[in-house]
Amino acid sequence: MPSSLADVAAQFPAASTELREGRELLRRVDTKFVCTRPVALSIVQGLLGHYAALPTPGGNLATYRSLYFDTSDLRCYHDHRRGRRLRHKVRIRHYPDRALSYLEVKTKRNEAVTDKQRRPIAFREERLGEAERAFLARIVDLPIDDLAPMMRIDFRRVSLVALHAAERVTIDCDLAAETMDGARWDAGDRVVVEVKQSPFCVRTPVMGALLAHGLREQSMSKYTIATALVRPDLRRNRLLPELKAIERMTA
Repeated sequence: MPSSLADVAAQFPAASTELREGRELLRRVDTKFVCTRPVALSIVQGLLGHYAALPTPGGNLATYRSLYFDTSDLRCYHDHRRGRRLRHKVRIRHYPDRALSYLEVKTKRNEAVTDKQRRPIAFREERLGEAERAFLARIVDLPIDDLAPMMRIDFRRVSLVALHAAERVTIDCDLAAETMDGARWDAGDRVVVEVKQSPFCVRTPVMGALLAHGLREQSMSKYTIATALVRPDLRRNRLLPELKAIERMTA
C-alpha cells in the first residue's frame, strides 16, 4: 500500500473539466468522519476505479489556507455549539496551488443541507472591503461591522469526485490552527474525511468503506473544534462527544 495520501492520490485518473463542473454541489448534504492517517489510506486505496482526483499544479495533494471571521462575542462558534438551525461560517480561503482566493460563506440551513456561496477576491487579500461586506450582508444574519479575523486554519487536501454519482470526497490532513493571539492546535495524525452529496446516499463506495471501518459520522466544524480546544474557557458541552473522540485518537 502507498505510504502517503499523495502517493495513493496519484493512482487516480484526473477528473475531466466536465466531471468537475458536474460535481460542484454548492447545495448538498455534508457528512464528516475523523480517523487516523493509516485508516484514511486504507479507505482511499479502496476507492480506486470509482472516483477521479482533482489535480492541482503541484499534484493531487492541495494546500488550503483559511482565515475565519467571527463576531466579538463569537456568534458563529456559539451558533454551532448550540446547534442553531440556521448558522454560518465566514472565511477567506486561499488556494496557493492555483494562486486564487475567495471570500466564502457556508450556511447550514438544517441538519441535512449546507449551502456554499463565494466571491473571488485578490490573491492573498484578507481585508473585508465595501464590496465584500455588501456580499456578506446579502447572505448572513450577522452584524457585518463586528466581523473580525479570529483564527487561521491550514491543511492539505485530496479531493475525489465520483464517476457515477453526485458526490465529492475530501480527505484533509496536516491540519493546524492558530488564533490571532498565537494560541495553536494541530491535529497530528488525525484526518478529516468529508463526503458531499446531493442527495444523501449511504450506498456509495466511500460510505460503504467508512462504515466498514467502523467510523461514525461526526458533526465536526474545523473552526468550532479548534476554537473549543484552544479556548477552554468557552462553553462546549454539546461538543464534548466530538472532542473526546478526537482526543482518543493517537496524535
